[in-house]
Amino acid sequence: MLRQPEDNFPMPFNQAPASTANPPGNRPSGLTRGLFTPPWVSFTWDTAQLPSTLTALTDPLIRPATREEGEEVLKVIMLSLSMDSGWNDSLALAEEYLKQAIQRLFNAEEPLCLVVPKGNRLIAASILEADPSAQNQLVCGPSVIMEYRNRGIGKHLLFSSLLMLKERGLASVTGITRANTAAARYVYPKFGGKSEPVQISITKSGPAA
Repeated sequence: MLRQPEDNFPMPFNQAPASTANPPGNRPSGLTRGLFTPPWVSFTWDTAQLPSTLTALTDPLIRPATREEGEEVLKVIMLSLSMDSGWNDSLALAEEYLKQAIQRLFNAEEPLCLVVPKGNRLIAASILEADPSAQNQLVCGPSVIMEYRNRGIGKHLLFSSLLMLKERGLASVTGITRANTAAARYVYPKFGGKSEPVQISITKSGPAA
């Protein structure tokens, strides 16, 4: 039986909300929700519905990142995204966004980021935002490098990310990802993730905010 690729978690962007879809040729900046098939999808999780426990990974372990690991976190995430064809047309944008996010979040005493080490390197990472008013809290959904996918690491990292945000007081968690990725089809629906197609416009400097 073929195994579904479950560990490649594309990165969502912060977007401005909009209430209705727009006809072709009249798309504003920001995010639009409606009945169409764009290349983006928004997922929302109710943290009250998360399972209380999940069989823990014994090897490798999931742990919080340190302030000194920002550059390595960026490297791991970009390597993961580069192996997903759904991000081929957006890698430069993703890297710009991630550099800005890591610079901001890793200035904190304790960066809100989970990593998975293996030996002397990182093989997976997930960057989070605990502000409930943010457009999304999965700054970068859990990302696992190619040779360690399909081992349940991504699933456990997503669960740990959602649980950490729940412990920070968030009743709901939102993330935006590319609609044509394995993550949108197989991973983000886990733990009760509910999807909604969204349409966004992106400026030269990055996604509209």
